[in-house]
Amino acid sequence: MKKNVFCYCVKMSMCFILFLFLGVGKVVAASDGFQVSGTKLYDANGNEFIMRGVNYPHAWYTSEYQTAIPAIAEKGFNCVRIVVADGQKWNKTSYDELKDLISICKANNLVAIVDVHDATGADDMDSLNRAVDYWIEMKSLLQGNEAYVIVNIANEWYGTWDDGSEWKNGYVTAIKNLRDAGINNTLMVDCAGWGQYPQVIFDYGKDVLQADKEKNIMFSIHMYEYAGGDANTVKSNIDNVLNQNLCLTIGEFGGYHSNGDVDEDTIINYCNSKNVGWLAWSWYGNSGELDYLDLVYDWSGDKLTEFGNRVIYGKNGISETAKKCTIFNNTGNNDSTEDNTEESGKVNLFYGTASANDWDQAVSVNTVKNGGEAEMTKMGNDSYVWVEYTGTYNGLEIILQSWSGGVTWAKILPSECGTTSNNTNYAKFYYQDIVDVYGNDFSTVDKIHVSACYDEICVLSVDLNY
Repeated sequence: MKKNVFCYCVKMSMCFILFLFLGVGKVVAASDGFQVSGTKLYDANGNEFIMRGVNYPHAWYTSEYQTAIPAIAEKGFNCVRIVVADGQKWNKTSYDELKDLISICKANNLVAIVDVHDATGADDMDSLNRAVDYWIEMKSLLQGNEAYVIVNIANEWYGTWDDGSEWKNGYVTAIKNLRDAGINNTLMVDCAGWGQYPQVIFDYGKDVLQADKEKNIMFSIHMYEYAGGDANTVKSNIDNVLNQNLCLTIGEFGGYHSNGDVDEDTIINYCNSKNVGWLAWSWYGNSGELDYLDLVYDWSGDKLTEFGNRVIYGKNGISETAKKCTIFNNTGNNDSTEDNTEESGKVNLFYGTASANDWDQAVSVNTVKNGGEAEMTKMGNDSYVWVEYTGTYNGLEIILQSWSGGVTWAKILPSECGTTSNNTNYAKFYYQDIVDVYGNDFSTVDKIHVSACYDEICVLSVDLNY
C-alpha cells in the first residue's frame, strides 16, 4: 500500500513537472467559488473566467433592476458590476434588495460584482471601514454564493495620488477584517486616485495580496482620461500589473471623460490580447453632462448609443469575446487524475447570437489544428456537443467538415433536444452518434458547423463537453 502511494505521488509529480515544462498551463481544481491564481481568475469549476461586463447603477435607480439586468444578459455580457450603498452618501441598499439583485443575476447567468460606492474618492479609514461593515452585515448573502458573487470592497477609495502606503495599509486591514468575519468571496480592490492611479498596485499590490490568507485578491483600474487616455498609457498600465503576477480587470472605462478622450479601442483590444477582463461604465442613467457614458438610451436597452455599439458589436467586443461563466452550465471541473492529466469539462466554441434558415450555417468554428478552440481529439464515450438556440425546435444539425483526410462533409442530427430553464432550446449531439456518421478519427476534422435544417434558428451558445 505504501509503495503504491509513493509511486502515485512520484507519477503525479512528474506529470505536473512535464505539464509546466510543456507550457500547457495550470490545472486548477474545482472549488467552492472563484479563485485567483497569478494573473488569472478561475471559476468554481476550475475554468478561467474573463470578465466582459457592464456597470449598473442600482443605488441611484433602485426600481429598474428587473428590466435592466435581463436586458444586460440578453446583450451577451457575462457579468455585471452593481453599485450598492452602505448609507454614508446614498440610501442604504437593504438586505432584501441585495438578495434580489444576486438572485436575478444568477437567474440570468450573470456573475455579480457588487461594490459599495459611498467611499468614492475618500481617504479616511472610516469610509473604508463603513464599507467593510456593510459587507459583514450582508455576509449571509455572500456565504454560499462564492461561485456567483465577487466583492468589490469600495469604489475608488483613496482619491489622493501619493506614495500609496496609506492605500496599502487601509486595504490590508480591510481584507483581514473581511476574512476574519468569514467572507471568502474573491475580493476586488480598486487602485487609488479615484481608480486612476495604478502605481499603487505596481508598488504594493503584492503586499495586499500576501495579506490575504485566502490569496484571493484581484485588482481594478478605472480607465478614463488619466489611466486610459492613450494607447501607451493603457498598455503600460495593464502590463505593469500583469508583470507583478497579479490579477487585473478594468473595472470602469468610457469613450470620453470630463478632462479628455479615452482610448476605448486600445482598452478593449489590448485586454483581449492579454486575457484581461473589463467592465464598461455604464448601462444607463448617467447625468446629463455625462450621458455620453451610457451604452443604451433606456433601461431595456432596445437602442444602443455609439459607445454601446462599440462595446457590444465592435471588434473584440461583447458579441465576439464574452463567454458565459461555466458555473451556469453545471459542467465538470479541470481536476486531473492518475491516468489522465488532460483538462476535462467544457470548452465554449461560440457565445452570442447567430441566425440561419433554409439549410444555411449559423455558426462555423475551426478545430484546434486550424487555430480554433474545438479540440475534437479529446472526445470520449461520455462527450457531446451542446447547442443552445431559439427558433424551430429540433430544427438543426451539426456538420463536421474535413479537408485533411476524413469524411468531407458529415451531417449529424441531435441525439437529444429539450428546453432550458431560460425557455430557450438545447440540442445534444452525443459521441457515439457522431462516431456512427463520421468515424472516430477526429484528428481529421477541420471545422464544425451548426446548420438550420428547416426554418430559422438563432444559435446562442455552442459547447464541446469532454
